[in-house]
Amino acid sequence: MTQTVHVPVVAPTPTAQDPAAVVSAFYAAINAQDYATAWKLGGDNLGFTYSDFAAGFAGTAHDTLTITGEQGNMVDVHLSALQDDGSTKVYDGYYVVGNGQVVEGRLTQTGTTAPTSPSAPPQGVITDPNGGYYKAGEYCPDADAGLTTTDANGNTLTCVLESGAYHWH
Repeated sequence: MTQTVHVPVVAPTPTAQDPAAVVSAFYAAINAQDYATAWKLGGDNLGFTYSDFAAGFAGTAHDTLTITGEQGNMVDVHLSALQDDGSTKVYDGYYVVGNGQVVEGRLTQTGTTAPTSPSAPPQGVITDPNGGYYKAGEYCPDADAGLTTTDANGNTLTCVLESGAYHWH
């Protein structure tokens, strides 16, 4: 008698030894501000003390990693590092991976883009004294009591009395 067994097909997942997966995990840890994990994934091999390594990401809001090539244990990368001020620093370089860790790396800054300035609120939107959008929780003038506006993300805000003062909520 013949018996048929159905085995689900599972796509292979990258192992810790896969160089591109190691570099991706390294940057995922950095973006999560989990510098201890990034350190264990090879940050300790890049010539910095732990405190200098972690401090090197101050002012960076998010890194966007693009793997542009892989040959053996070398991973070529393009990195866009969004800064807290809205500017972006652009880097190109490579990492060498061995035994599940980054063992060498080199990034060269190839450009910087200026922060994009937010567009002015459309006509009819109540704006702050500087002409910008109000944010939830900010004080609103007594004259705006009961009025509504929108914040920079398009959320509706209403000027309401709270704890003896008017605030946008």
